[in-house]
Amino acid sequence: MPAVHSLAGRLAEHTERHDLRSRWFGTGRSVIAVAQLSVLLLTPVKALLVPVVGMGEFPRCDTVRAASALCLGGDAGGMETRRWLLIVVLLVAASGYRPRWTVIPHAWAAYSVAVSISVPDGGESVGMIMCFLMIPVGLADDRTWHWQRPESALAPSWRTVSLAVFLAIRVQIAYLYLDSALSKFGVADWANGTAEYYFLRDGMFGASRPWDGLLLWLSKSSLVVVSLTWGALLIEIAIGVCLLSSGRRRKAGMVMDIVLHGSIILTMGLWSFALAMIGSAIVCATPDRRPAQPVAVGSGSGADEVCAQETGRSAVPCPECGAPSSSAPAAASA
Repeated sequence: MPAVHSLAGRLAEHTERHDLRSRWFGTGRSVIAVAQLSVLLLTPVKALLVPVVGMGEFPRCDTVRAASALCLGGDAGGMETRRWLLIVVLLVAASGYRPRWTVIPHAWAAYSVAVSISVPDGGESVGMIMCFLMIPVGLADDRTWHWQRPESALAPSWRTVSLAVFLAIRVQIAYLYLDSALSKFGVADWANGTAEYYFLRDGMFGASRPWDGLLLWLSKSSLVVVSLTWGALLIEIAIGVCLLSSGRRRKAGMVMDIVLHGSIILTMGLWSFALAMIGSAIVCATPDRRPAQPVAVGSGSGADEVCAQETGRSAVPCPECGAPSSSAPAAASA
């Protein structure tokens, strides 16, 4: 029983200081929106909706896919107009304006891209899942811009929902990395350390300019190839473990994620996928600490509500000692 009470106490304390309304969360959300924008801005609509053998014409507007923005208006609507509608929605979401108002349209745009284009990659699916998971957090966010500090405390019910969503996001992204790494050990080229040799020479996803000459030359070395192949697997495992850990380890996982996907961008491209994963890792690295909130100062029923920041005090508990912190010396009593 003491262990149960201790666990419940730690969970309550963790919930009390939890608040995802921060620049970390906003930055991750914006990076995901930019990843989705890159698909729509840099690819002609005809290329996104090219017919696929055995699957027919795109977009497919049957069943739940009919909710896609690319299916609006049926045959009467122009695809270019729908594409620009999605671009505007994603631009507003990426700007950080009014998360409470834009989080659902952002999820709708992500869904439209993921289910409607002919050959979506993993980035579109990850972006869609992240956008849907971020809806409760966005609905609780009353800031004008998601780059600002919150001006009011988050209601206890929203803190609980937000924490549950945050844990779900971390488990989801960690699972992607751990499953990706561990499943590769069942593939001969990954298990024997030669996979990167063949990837760099692939006609579609191989090494790209201006690094192709250097990478192809380096990959002639067995030591380099094995290091790149097994190193990628170890980094994926480390990212997955770190995203399930404490705040500092999550930040370390985010740094490794940026290095891994930044390297993929430089060598193979895959911009939208890499940015979607980097944005997700930034969201997962959001610190637990709650931003400063307004507190009551004074005594009695007539006490005025003033902002703690304006009085030199912070409402945020000191994470090391559990006591309120002070940014200015206390005034001497008369």
